[in-house]
Amino acid sequence: MTKKISEHIKLYSRDLKGKVEKIRGYKTRNIGISIIVLCKDEERCIKRCLDAIMDEIGFNDEVIVIDTGSTDKTLEIIMNQKYFSRIRILKKKWAENFSEIRNHGLSSSKKEWIFFIDADEIIEKGSIANLKSNLQEINLLNLDIVCCPAIINIEGRHVVQTVRRIIPNTVKIKYYGKIHEEPKYVESGKPCDFIAFDNVILHHDGYTESVILEKNKQQRNITLLASVIEEEPENSRWFYLYSRDGKGLIDNDLYEESLLKAIRLGENLDEFEEYKIRALSDLIEYYLSQGNIEKANSIFENLKATEVGLSDVLFWEITINLIITEYNQISFIEKIIKYKNEHTEVEYGSLNSNGFHLDYLLSKLFFNIREYEKSFSILSKLENIGFGNYKKDYSLLEKSLEKYLG
Repeated sequence: MTKKISEHIKLYSRDLKGKVEKIRGYKTRNIGISIIVLCKDEERCIKRCLDAIMDEIGFNDEVIVIDTGSTDKTLEIIMNQKYFSRIRILKKKWAENFSEIRNHGLSSSKKEWIFFIDADEIIEKGSIANLKSNLQEINLLNLDIVCCPAIINIEGRHVVQTVRRIIPNTVKIKYYGKIHEEPKYVESGKPCDFIAFDNVILHHDGYTESVILEKNKQQRNITLLASVIEEEPENSRWFYLYSRDGKGLIDNDLYEESLLKAIRLGENLDEFEEYKIRALSDLIEYYLSQGNIEKANSIFENLKATEVGLSDVLFWEITINLIITEYNQISFIEKIIKYKNEHTEVEYGSLNSNGFHLDYLLSKLFFNIREYEKSFSILSKLENIGFGNYKKDYSLLEKSLEKYLG
């Protein structure tokens, strides 16, 4: 093994880094992994998912497919593959509970570690070998921990590294929550400590717009999340996920209320900090969409105090200032128009006695706020009366637009 785990993981456990750095070589052994694929009506993607898995696994691994009631060609596609004999198919009735299905997989697995891969995901080449190398070190350190792959969503290339899918085969850990489920310690009920691998990669396309509509995922998700909130009304995570998944479907008041609850419940609790930060960022976006700069700025200050080094902080700081700048430009436009309406007489200033310099400034302001027709209309009038030649100022813009628009 040429690289240490510390080169491939994002550390979520504060006392782990020192332990990892102490490892200096050891004998490797072949860790067995149970790869579990959940599916229901996945004829669109089940073959590519299993093809990628079968190209990666070793002789000591097993593949389990848990079908929760497919009525399309999913099972037929699996059974027609040349590797079908290496797959164990389990059937489990769908009862509106993803944790129940995952826990069924946990109790049915025979290998040392369990890796859940959804049917709408494709594992990247080399990931299983990387996973085994990483798990060697975790086993050596005797860590009581679960792990996260890097999940790359095809739309937007957004990478998620906090989904806990790689679980030791132990009765001490089970999944909880009907959707967006998470592993917890059975005895304490607390979420498991976790680390993330950046060299164990899944590519996911299950949340493209067409798939969401086809499977009615948004309504399914918020229905299940509302049920989970009733069971755990003090859990920040569920309120954040309810707002995120319900955006555009639930009404604005409920959306705002859910984000505020996620923030309040996430105060001073490390296990909920991730959801507090996300809720703060989403709430800033919401208030800006409502035109409420004051509230957005207040939430921004909370976000900055919580996680000053986050890219979201830089993004919202600049975005808020850009919006304020645009508002100021609108105010400038109104000020110029008011002045011109109130001062119609010829003036004797040093710029232009007819106020054409103000018209030119007005055109620049309209351009800056993307009122292009108004901007160019003013410039055309100015050119017609001989006040400047402005077309040359936009020749570079024209070339850039031609290149961009094709």
